[in-house]
This record gives sequence, structure tokens and C-alpha cells, in this order.
Amino acid sequence: MGNSNYLIRIIAGALIISSFAMCSKSVNKIEKPAAQIPEQNTAKQSLNTQEVTNYTYTVKTTEWMVDGSSIPAGAIIYIPAGKRGSLLLKNFKGTAAAPILVVNQGGRVSFTAETTASYAFKTQNCQYFKVLGNGFPTIRYGFDVNGGNIGMTMDDLSSDFEIAFVEVRNSGFAGIMAKTDPSCDPATWRGHFTMRNVVIHDNYVHKTGGEGLYVGNSFYEDGVSTSCGTVLPHDVANLKIHRNLVDSTGSEGIQVGSATSTCEVYNNTVKNPGQSPFAAYQDNGIQIGEGTGGKCYNNLIKNAPGNGIIVLGLGDNLVYNNYIVNSKAYGIFADSRYTPGPNFQFINNTIVGSALGGIKLNSETIPMNTVINNVIIQSASLEAIIRKSSDVKLTASNNYVNTDISVCMYVNFNKDEFHLLPSSPLIDKGANVLSYGVKADYFGAARPSGTAFDIGGTEY
Repeated sequence: MGNSNYLIRIIAGALIISSFAMCSKSVNKIEKPAAQIPEQNTAKQSLNTQEVTNYTYTVKTTEWMVDGSSIPAGAIIYIPAGKRGSLLLKNFKGTAAAPILVVNQGGRVSFTAETTASYAFKTQNCQYFKVLGNGFPTIRYGFDVNGGNIGMTMDDLSSDFEIAFVEVRNSGFAGIMAKTDPSCDPATWRGHFTMRNVVIHDNYVHKTGGEGLYVGNSFYEDGVSTSCGTVLPHDVANLKIHRNLVDSTGSEGIQVGSATSTCEVYNNTVKNPGQSPFAAYQDNGIQIGEGTGGKCYNNLIKNAPGNGIIVLGLGDNLVYNNYIVNSKAYGIFADSRYTPGPNFQFINNTIVGSALGGIKLNSETIPMNTVINNVIIQSASLEAIIRKSSDVKLTASNNYVNTDISVCMYVNFNKDEFHLLPSSPLIDKGANVLSYGVKADYFGAARPSGTAFDIGGTEY
């Protein structure tokens, strides 16, 4: 490569997100929600450099597939601005120190496909790569994925990747999907393959026929029926889904399954999910599905036809600092499926206007359900915390229940201004929940800030 390409390579390297290092950082670090971060600063939070090589490849508009078998780790794959059809990237193999980077060049790239097409953008058997739409400084979403049955899919044993600054819209089914469904190929089975180090952030996913974000398989315990019998789906390890805006999806806004270790779903905004669900009960805001543990926090969920958050996880689940508004079922619904862990923990959430009640617990086999410091605003005729039966074990304290959100004294709740006024009855009325790992609020402010913890998602 000539000197000019080498200079381009160094400049581009300065514009690349480095997220694999993020996976080793403390899981207690809490960032501000996407709605609270100025747009021009969001990209800068992730900018970093990576190991520099001289290799670049520019994808032609006429290319529908690129085989990366001969492309070295650390390469930059440029996709020039403009409208193009579907794209398949296969056999790209970076390393943790030198992932392969796929970036937009010169402006916004639009991948356009009919909803009858399998996908608009797909990776196949790729590892250690990043698809980043921040290659042009004045464009927030430099990749536009428009259409396809699945808009964007990381499939066929793909692992160790980052997807960021992408707009995904008008898909027939899922917007962004990341999983390899098990087949009769043993390489796809649990124990043979684990999808690791996945980071999906700062994307705008809207107007999808199915889920907005669909990560991991939904049938962790029962497996998938194939011609060679029932086989178990792979685990997902080290998953972060954060600062995505998801709006007007056919089914769940965000659905995660089989994420068995170090899963965090945080700082996302989910609005108007479940507009046209393909099956009953597929109309929730965020689903923490079977086989999934970890944390779900600092999310805003509005107008779910079903539940705001549904938890079917492993039993090491901590759900906190979420704002859940106007769900047509429950604010939070929990059920124990495959649940070997000790606890479902629901702490410092703010649940407003759920039609059937605040928190519904069907989780009879979980050793303990913990419900502390939650704000629940609803009709006086509804129960705030509903247990399926006396078999549901419950520890509950310091929850605030009322029929009128205005008495909580937020700055402007209807406009998502969730800071508290000094006269709020929520201030200093909460239990100390540091032992549960709740150390900050929805905005990242340390808890407690006064003489005691505040109730709900925000610390005064």
C-alpha cells in the first residue's frame, strides 16, 4: 500500500470503537441513558484506536458477497456511501487485539432489500469484527439497513463482534438478530460453540415486523427439534446491549435468550413495541428470556401492549432503575422456567400506569423474589405486587404506591424529565440496597446522595 493509504489507515483507526476491552471492565460502571446524552457526544464515548495494519478493502456496489478468508486481522473494510442491495460478509477472522472493521466511507450507506429477501446485511462464520456506522463525522447512523426479512443478522457461528451506529428499519421480521440456531451440525450445539463478547449499542431500530433486537435462542431448556432429534442452542457469554433506540416493533423491542453469563441490558429506550405480534404474549417491551442471567437497568419502556419487562431468566437476575410507563399488562412480569439461581431482584424501578398491576410474580420455584424501593403508580383497584400463589417467596419493603404520578414531584414526568424536586416524598425513604449491587441511579448519580436511599429510578 502507498503512503496515502497508510495515512488513511491511521486516521480511520482513530475513528474506531474499541469494545472488546469494554467486556473486561467492571460491570458496575453505569452510563447515562441514550436520551440524556447529546448526540454529538455519544459517538465520542466509544472512539479509540486499534492495532494498525496497511490492509484495506473497498466493497464494490455490485458485490453482494465478500469472502474474507484471505483478509488479515486488523483490516478495514470500506463500504462507500450510496444505495446498494443486500450484503453478505463471510469468513472474516480478526483477533481480539486487531478486529476487522467494517465502516461507511464518504457518507451514509443504504442497504435496501425486499422484505421477502432473507436479509439485508449478514455475517457468516465471522469472528472478532466490528460493524460501525460512524465513519463519517456528521452522520449519526452511517449504515442504513432497510428491509429484508431479517434486517441485520450475525449468523452461522459468528462471534466476538460489535454493532453500532446503524439504523435498521422496515424488516419483515427481526431488526437485528444475533444467534446461530442449532441444527444437525454438532458445531452449532451447546458445548461446541459459544457466542462471546457481543456489544450492540447506539443503534436506531424501528418499524420491524418482529422483534427489534433478538439475541440468543429462546428455547434454552427444551432445545430445538430437528431431523436428528432435539438439540440445545449455544450459550451467549459477555453480552452488552445498551443505548439503543427501539421504536414501533411488531413484537418485543428487545429479546435476549440463552445469555448465561455477564449479560447487561441497559440505557436503552423502547417505545411502542408489540404493534403486530406474530403470536400471543409476544408484545412486551424487554424480554429477559430463558437461560439469561445478569442485569437489566436504566431502561425506559413506554406503551407496551403486554408487559413492560418480562423476566424468565436463570435466577441471578437484577432488574433496577427502569422507567416503565403505560404497559397494557403488568409493569414487570416474572416466571420461573429453567431457574437454578437464588433470586429475582426488582429494585428502584418506577412503574406508572400498568393496566393489570405493577409487578406480577408467577415465579414459584425461585428461592426468593426481592421487591424493594419501587414506585408503583396505578389505579387504586389494582394490586401493586401480585403473587400467583403462596408458593411465591417474597421479600418486599420500602415500595411507594399511589394513584397519581404528580405527587411524586418529578420535574416533568410526561416529558421524561425524571429528576426529583426537593419536595418529593420519595427522597430518603428507601432501603439501603448497596448489598444488591445498586450503587447509582438512572442518570448515573451515586446512591445514596442524602441521608438514605431514594425510592424509584432517580436519586435526588
